[in-house]
Amino acid sequence: MSSASDKALPNHNCPLCGGPNACAAAESGKLDTPCWCRDVRFNAELLAQVPESLKNKACICAACANKSTA
Repeated sequence: MSSASDKALPNHNCPLCGGPNACAAAESGKLDTPCWCRDVRFNAELLAQVPESLKNKACICAACANKSTA
């Protein structure tokens, strides 16, 4: 039986730019789904830009993640 804590929220848009975030977990509904973001380090400055209401509820897209490391 799965619990609410192992289910991903169906948020398909980046909380920073509003574009598609290509979140495999949101697509499948399962947090243990392999995703591109597992190999990316998100810096603190980028994470601080996420609106409070979307923290831990929506994934940052690759374009925004790449901008923060450039």
